[in-house]
Amino acid sequence: MQIKIKQTNVGFTIKCLSAFVLAAMFVSSGDALARSPELEKVIKGAKKEGVLKLLWTEGHMGADAGISDMLKSINKRYGTNIKLQFTQGRSFPANLGRLTQEHRAKQTSSTDVFMGSGSHMLSGFKTGMLQRVDWNKLIERPEPKNAVVKRVNNGGVGVAIASRVVGIVYNTNLVKGSDIPYSIEDVMNPKWKGQIAITPYLTGFYQFAAPDVFGIKFMTDYMKRLKPQIGGFIGCNSLDKVASGQFAMLIFDCGRDATVRYQRRGAPLGHAVPKEIVRNNIINLGVPSNAAHPNVGKLFIAWTHSKEGQTALWKHGAYDLEIYPGSKSKSLVDAARSKNSKAIFLKSTVQRTFQQKKDGINVRKFQKKLKKIVRGKRKRGKK
Repeated sequence: MQIKIKQTNVGFTIKCLSAFVLAAMFVSSGDALARSPELEKVIKGAKKEGVLKLLWTEGHMGADAGISDMLKSINKRYGTNIKLQFTQGRSFPANLGRLTQEHRAKQTSSTDVFMGSGSHMLSGFKTGMLQRVDWNKLIERPEPKNAVVKRVNNGGVGVAIASRVVGIVYNTNLVKGSDIPYSIEDVMNPKWKGQIAITPYLTGFYQFAAPDVFGIKFMTDYMKRLKPQIGGFIGCNSLDKVASGQFAMLIFDCGRDATVRYQRRGAPLGHAVPKEIVRNNIINLGVPSNAAHPNVGKLFIAWTHSKEGQTALWKHGAYDLEIYPGSKSKSLVDAARSKNSKAIFLKSTVQRTFQQKKDGINVRKFQKKLKKIVRGKRKRGKK
């Protein structure tokens, strides 16, 4: 009788320990133990849809190879069998323009997930191109208290998924020592005339021209002085021409992640954050209202907030969201702020973009004005 009692107790103890270990594994991962009915509904829909269709900006998340690896984790986690249909897209603004046209024409979207920054998400909100979703019911991981970045965007139009520090990319074979641009004035050195690239959409400049940052007059004068230094235009994720030495620098990039991805491949690139401003540029994902596979899109986005999702973002994209424990992007943001303690600190979030709109700050107007300075007046009949 005593033996039976002992065996029963041992078996009971083992079962308890097994349950405890299993629960601990879930808790340690930072994910919730139970899935919401809303998430279960999305998973069920994703199983039926079975495809993730993407029109993707170059380099992000390791492109088709990186996203295919992510889908393996998603399929294992949720019991789905999602396949990838991948199309290489262009920049955030270019993709936004295409998707907006498709939405207005009532055509099926070229992508199930849209990636963009604050201004692009605001545009998707205004046109109705992006769905409004109750993301907190789909994301399994609790949002940390007092998060410095709100993960759910205004009106539920997408979520923030990654933090990026904006700066100046330079070729380490050409730019060394005291020539490394730790100030926005350092690029004015006459030796760099014609050797500096900027993005066609003037990344960084028009955000800094808002009245609550450097101001339109300051940036207008700055762009006039910078114009002789500019040798051409490149996308902020297409750094081949800087890596090859065709350009000595890119001012400004969209975030340090592109430089890190190139460095991982052995490219001679460095990244400098100017002492005047530390800009944290947030990446967001949303689901188009006319997506072919909306449940798959939602599931993919919700998964990026899991612990394994954030780890995969760093592995393939060189970024993650700074609000979560162990975030590597947080270390980069904190290091930039610590090194440039007197700098203006700017968080380019969707919330900030909405507030600028509310305050009557016309960012697009600033952008057009600065573009006109750089490009000059266009003759009629020429694009």
